Amino acid sequence: MKKVCAIIFLIIVLISTVFILSGCTLQIETTNSSVSASVDEDTTEKVDGVIDWIKARLNRLFNTDKESYVV
Repeated sequence: MKKVCAIIFLIIVLISTVFILSGCTLQIETTNSSVSASVDEDTTEKVDGVIDWIKARLNRLFNTDKESYVV
């Protein structure tokens, strides 16, 4: 049951990521021995926003302030 819930959650996260990053520009250039990729400024801001959102949720989930403990 846990495996099914984890798969459903992963699918939801991947689909929402596709919608969040839709319309973003990714340019990939290849040469004989290397690959370089670049994104536009709007994409960078969207990804930074998603990362900040994840950090905020994790900080709320794993709150380790000493003031929050009740003795």
